[in-house]
Amino acid sequence: MTFPLAKRIWTTASRQRFMWGSLVLASIVTLILASFLLSRGPAKEPFTTEQMRFVTNVVPGTTNDEPVEVQATLYIPKAVEFPIPAVVITPSSSGVEETREVYYARELTKVGAAVLIIDSFASRGLTDSLYDQSVLEQWDVENDAIAGLAKLVADERFIPDRIAIMGVSKGGTVAMDTALTIRRKWMGVDDIAFAAHIAISPDCTWITRNAQTTGAPILFMLAELDDQTPAKPCLAESLRIKNAGNERIETKVYKGAHHAWEELGWWPEHDPEAENYSKCRVWIEDDGKMYSAHTGELLPEDDWHSWARDSCMIQGVTCCGGSWSLKKQATDDIIAFLRRTGVLDEKPTS
Repeated sequence: MTFPLAKRIWTTASRQRFMWGSLVLASIVTLILASFLLSRGPAKEPFTTEQMRFVTNVVPGTTNDEPVEVQATLYIPKAVEFPIPAVVITPSSSGVEETREVYYARELTKVGAAVLIIDSFASRGLTDSLYDQSVLEQWDVENDAIAGLAKLVADERFIPDRIAIMGVSKGGTVAMDTALTIRRKWMGVDDIAFAAHIAISPDCTWITRNAQTTGAPILFMLAELDDQTPAKPCLAESLRIKNAGNERIETKVYKGAHHAWEELGWWPEHDPEAENYSKCRVWIEDDGKMYSAHTGELLPEDDWHSWARDSCMIQGVTCCGGSWSLKKQATDDIIAFLRRTGVLDEKPTS
């Protein structure tokens, strides 16, 4: 038995009317939800922020020989009793991003730490250095970080000997290098030091031959499948630092992780044009001169980028594709390390 009058003929026009109707309905639902959320007022963050300005650590005769005004954002947890510990976060080659630097700042404020995110790129009118690492050298970011440390040390709200530093990629290299005594000598710093260093996926291919450090604890957080700042050279570097007298070195390699795992996704992404220094090996001597670890060749001090481009640099990097479970584990590891080293208070037992 058929019902010709009741039978629906699914024509193109019918499909279009159905689609438009669905879109209108979805728009109405979205507007109602947005009105409801706005009526409740803005979401209350568990922290406040302050915009800070300070002059970088100027070192005459280097790329950082001008008094650049550094832009930074200070995150301060609410309902705390001052003074409190703090963490300085320096940017990766992608610049300051919500999914990475800001994410870590939010998480650290939850456990009672203030966080200073330094934007070395915006301070110099830049956005990133992915396709030309020479536009902002890590040396400049190091000096920004030291200036940020000095700013926090002078602020009575923070505990001077409980200020750590962390970063990812370029920022991770800065976190590692600010522990090295030879680089502190070059920066002219001898009165202040970070209490702990967290180097996430740092570059360990372009390193100082002198591996002595302040003795502060260092955590290397490395990605197993990192093709940009590979884990193996950093494992070797962590051992060199330990053999040079710093016993407080920790390493962790995250299985199945790629560079910049903080950016979530079903699979990693490939950028065919980003600079990749993973095949470079360079020693930096105490006098600042750089030599190829492969050939012993002296690098041109003022044009190391051209040397790298002609000698060892390749193009193309794989990144991202992290998971929430990996990101949470890394965050928990950071907090646990800061507690073990005394930067953060121990977790209350209940």
